[in-house]
Amino acid sequence: MSEVTTTQPRRGRSALLAIGLVAGFVTVLTACPPPPTPTTTTTTTTSSTTTTIAPGCVGYTPTGIGVSDNLVSVGDSITVSGFGQTSPTIGIEIKMIPVGAGTATGVLATTLVAPNGSWATAITIPSLTPGSWKVTANAVGCTGTGSATVQVL
Repeated sequence: MSEVTTTQPRRGRSALLAIGLVAGFVTVLTACPPPPTPTTTTTTTTSSTTTTIAPGCVGYTPTGIGVSDNLVSVGDSITVSGFGQTSPTIGIEIKMIPVGAGTATGVLATTLVAPNGSWATAITIPSLTPGSWKVTANAVGCTGTGSATVQVL
Protein backbone atom coordinates (compact mmCIF):
# COMPACT_ATOMS: atom_id res chain seq x y z
CA MET A 1 0.00 0.00 0.00
CA SER A 2 1.33 3.41 -0.90
CA GLU A 3 1.18 6.38 1.33
CA VAL A 4 -0.01 9.78 0.04
CA THR A 5 1.39 12.85 1.66
CA THR A 6 -0.13 16.26 1.20
CA THR A 7 1.32 19.50 2.41
CA GLN A 8 -0.72 22.44 3.60
CA PRO A 9 0.63 25.97 3.27
CA ARG A 10 1.64 27.42 6.60
CA ARG A 11 -0.22 30.46 7.78
CA GLY A 12 2.08 32.18 10.10
CA ARG A 13 2.12 35.46 11.91
CA SER A 14 2.51 37.49 8.69
CA ALA A 15 -0.78 36.14 7.30
CA LEU A 16 -2.59 36.98 10.53
CA LEU A 17 -1.00 40.42 10.57
CA ALA A 18 -2.15 41.10 6.98
CA ILE A 19 -5.70 40.01 7.80
CA GLY A 20 -5.69 42.26 10.88
CA LEU A 21 -4.46 45.24 8.87
CA VAL A 22 -7.17 44.77 6.23
CA ALA A 23 -9.85 44.45 8.91
CA GLY A 24 -8.56 47.60 10.62
CA PHE A 25 -8.54 49.50 7.31
CA VAL A 26 -12.12 48.43 6.54
CA THR A 27 -13.16 49.50 10.04
CA VAL A 28 -11.59 52.94 9.53
CA LEU A 29 -13.33 53.34 6.16
CA THR A 30 -16.73 52.45 7.55
CA ALA A 31 -16.33 54.53 10.71
CA CYS A 32 -15.54 57.85 8.97
CA PRO A 33 -18.61 59.94 8.13
CA PRO A 34 -18.89 61.35 4.62
CA PRO A 35 -17.68 64.93 4.20
CA PRO A 36 -20.38 67.61 4.31
CA THR A 37 -21.90 68.61 0.98
CA PRO A 38 -20.41 71.97 0.00
CA THR A 39 -22.56 74.89 -1.08
CA THR A 40 -21.50 78.21 -2.43
CA THR A 41 -23.37 81.48 -2.40
CA THR A 42 -22.15 84.33 -4.55
CA THR A 43 -23.59 87.83 -4.43
CA THR A 44 -22.83 90.50 -7.00
CA THR A 45 -24.14 93.81 -5.72
CA THR A 46 -23.82 95.72 -8.99
CA SER A 47 -26.39 93.54 -10.73
CA SER A 48 -28.28 92.27 -7.68
CA THR A 49 -27.47 88.71 -8.66
CA THR A 50 -27.37 85.83 -6.20
CA THR A 51 -26.39 82.30 -7.12
CA THR A 52 -26.75 79.28 -4.84
CA ILE A 53 -25.03 76.17 -6.09
CA ALA A 54 -26.55 72.81 -5.20
CA PRO A 55 -23.85 70.16 -5.69
CA GLY A 56 -24.88 66.90 -7.27
CA CYS A 57 -27.98 68.17 -9.04
CA VAL A 58 -27.13 67.39 -12.64
CA GLY A 59 -23.98 69.44 -12.01
CA TYR A 60 -25.80 72.55 -13.22
CA THR A 61 -26.94 75.65 -11.38
CA PRO A 62 -27.78 78.75 -13.44
CA THR A 63 -25.35 81.63 -12.90
CA GLY A 64 -24.93 85.16 -14.20
CA ILE A 65 -28.68 85.77 -14.18
CA GLY A 66 -29.61 88.95 -15.99
CA VAL A 67 -32.85 90.71 -16.88
CA SER A 68 -33.44 93.12 -19.76
CA ASP A 69 -35.13 95.65 -17.45
CA ASN A 70 -34.95 96.05 -13.66
CA LEU A 71 -38.02 98.33 -13.43
CA VAL A 72 -41.14 96.47 -14.55
CA SER A 73 -44.91 96.76 -14.49
CA VAL A 74 -47.60 94.08 -14.65
CA GLY A 75 -47.92 92.91 -18.26
CA ASP A 76 -44.38 93.94 -19.29
CA SER A 77 -42.30 91.39 -21.17
CA ILE A 78 -38.64 91.06 -20.15
CA THR A 79 -35.85 88.71 -21.18
CA VAL A 80 -34.20 86.61 -18.49
CA SER A 81 -30.81 85.13 -19.36
CA GLY A 82 -27.92 83.29 -17.75
CA PHE A 83 -25.25 80.68 -18.27
CA GLY A 84 -23.65 77.64 -16.71
CA GLN A 85 -22.12 74.38 -17.84
CA THR A 86 -22.72 73.27 -21.40
CA SER A 87 -25.56 70.78 -21.63
CA PRO A 88 -28.36 71.09 -24.17
CA THR A 89 -30.48 68.55 -22.30
CA ILE A 90 -31.00 70.64 -19.17
CA GLY A 91 -34.23 72.60 -18.83
CA ILE A 92 -34.35 75.91 -16.97
CA GLU A 93 -37.42 77.11 -15.05
CA ILE A 94 -38.10 80.80 -14.41
CA LYS A 95 -40.16 81.92 -11.38
CA MET A 96 -40.56 85.09 -9.32
CA ILE A 97 -40.25 85.25 -5.52
CA PRO A 98 -41.09 88.33 -3.45
CA VAL A 99 -38.39 89.99 -1.37
CA GLY A 100 -40.41 90.22 1.84
CA ALA A 101 -44.14 89.51 2.11
CA GLY A 102 -46.03 88.02 -0.81
CA THR A 103 -46.62 84.79 -2.67
CA ALA A 104 -44.18 83.28 -5.15
CA THR A 105 -45.34 82.66 -8.69
CA GLY A 106 -45.42 79.28 -10.34
CA VAL A 107 -43.20 78.57 -13.33
CA LEU A 108 -43.45 81.53 -15.74
CA ALA A 109 -41.31 80.04 -18.53
CA THR A 110 -38.98 77.15 -19.36
CA THR A 111 -36.11 76.97 -21.81
CA LEU A 112 -33.20 74.67 -22.69
CA VAL A 113 -29.51 75.37 -22.16
CA ALA A 114 -27.74 76.03 -25.46
CA PRO A 115 -24.63 73.98 -26.42
CA ASN A 116 -22.41 76.88 -25.26
CA GLY A 117 -24.01 76.85 -21.78
CA SER A 118 -26.08 80.02 -22.18
CA TRP A 119 -29.85 80.35 -22.13
CA ALA A 120 -32.45 83.12 -22.47
CA THR A 121 -36.23 83.32 -22.44
CA ALA A 122 -38.92 85.97 -22.28
CA ILE A 123 -41.41 86.23 -19.42
CA THR A 124 -44.47 88.40 -18.96
CA ILE A 125 -44.73 90.01 -15.54
CA PRO A 126 -47.89 88.61 -13.89
CA SER A 127 -50.15 90.49 -11.49
CA LEU A 128 -47.81 91.06 -8.53
CA THR A 129 -47.71 93.27 -5.46
CA PRO A 130 -45.49 96.30 -6.13
CA GLY A 131 -42.02 96.04 -4.60
CA SER A 132 -38.80 94.06 -4.93
CA TRP A 133 -39.00 90.62 -6.53
CA LYS A 134 -36.35 88.04 -7.37
CA VAL A 135 -36.55 86.52 -10.84
CA THR A 136 -35.17 83.02 -10.16
CA ALA A 137 -33.82 80.36 -12.47
CA ASN A 138 -33.16 76.72 -11.63
CA ALA A 139 -32.46 73.53 -13.53
CA VAL A 140 -35.70 71.52 -13.73
CA GLY A 141 -35.93 69.26 -10.67
CA CYS A 142 -33.02 70.95 -8.87
CA THR A 143 -33.03 73.33 -5.94
CA GLY A 144 -29.90 75.36 -6.79
CA THR A 145 -31.04 78.76 -8.04
CA GLY A 146 -29.67 81.91 -9.53
CA SER A 147 -31.60 85.18 -9.32
CA ALA A 148 -31.73 88.82 -10.30
CA THR A 149 -33.80 91.45 -8.51
CA VAL A 150 -36.42 93.61 -10.23
CA GLN A 151 -38.70 96.37 -8.95
CA VAL A 152 -42.36 95.87 -9.77
CA LEU A 153 -44.02 99.28 -10.06
